[in-house]
Amino acid sequence: MRTDSLRPQFSGVDPPTTTPRSVSPDPAFAALSRFVRLRDTLAAAAKRAKRRVPDQSEAPVFFFDPRCQAELEAARPKAVTPTPHPLTQQITSELPELFRSVEVRRVARVIPGLREAASALSGEFPAANDLAALLGVPDDETVLVLHPRRRAGFRIFVRGVVDVYQFHMLLADAVVGDPDDGYLAGPPLPARFRAAYCDANPTFLAGEPIVAEARFQLFRPSGVQSDGSVPEGFRGCDHWLWGKEPLAAVPRVDGERVVVLGEPAFQATWDVERRFPTLPAEVQLLRVLGPFEVAERLSRLAGQPVPVRVAEETVEVLARAA
Repeated sequence: MRTDSLRPQFSGVDPPTTTPRSVSPDPAFAALSRFVRLRDTLAAAAKRAKRRVPDQSEAPVFFFDPRCQAELEAARPKAVTPTPHPLTQQITSELPELFRSVEVRRVARVIPGLREAASALSGEFPAANDLAALLGVPDDETVLVLHPRRRAGFRIFVRGVVDVYQFHMLLADAVVGDPDDGYLAGPPLPARFRAAYCDANPTFLAGEPIVAEARFQLFRPSGVQSDGSVPEGFRGCDHWLWGKEPLAAVPRVDGERVVVLGEPAFQATWDVERRFPTLPAEVQLLRVLGPFEVAERLSRLAGQPVPVRVAEETVEVLARAA
């Protein structure tokens, strides 16, 4: 029996080779061990940290005579740019990946003691302060938003929203629309404001002002009165959510953050700025609540039943139609 047909035939071309496909490690899993080491380093540094009192025994010296002042400046040692502290370098090396990936942020948050150690050093190292603030940013959470006067309610998804100013504008972009569909009436948010608060490293046109104006007055749930309304004017300022407050300061009710809206107490404006410009943000409307749901949730906050009624805007529309 011939065996030539069983032998591999050579055609002049190298036979194909099977190369194992390289699998890149998951960034979140790869960061796990680094965050554990960072936690241990920060915790050790926090134990060694001591409160430093500036030396005020020597007053600053200057001369009114320009010649004497010039001689003094020449005699002083030249300022040398300090080398970043190794701890600062270790933290800043992790920040870009934390900004870029929500999965990496989730891993960092589950490391026991990491945020606490960063907070303990926040007064000494600005990078530690940034790390502690970043780990406190709500990611993939829902926020219940109620507007008692307009009898409207919304469930909002948030990711990467740092402070109340940012949430305020992106909330307006999500819930303003046709009142017949349960949305709030108002002008749409300009695209440049949305990009300024959502995009990573947003760009602006030269000379174009980015000044936001308050659409609502944002209250803590404790601001809801016994009749289900919120105080008008400045009477409820003790319950206001202030713009520079972190969104993480919004209280939870039954495990869910709750924000109550009212009419602006005054014409508040602010410059559109972000603490973490490289952190992309997202706010989405998940669901519009019905009138009975809004009344039920206001009743919980008020501590007594709140009647179901249509919004004042709807009453005006029906009156005009009649």
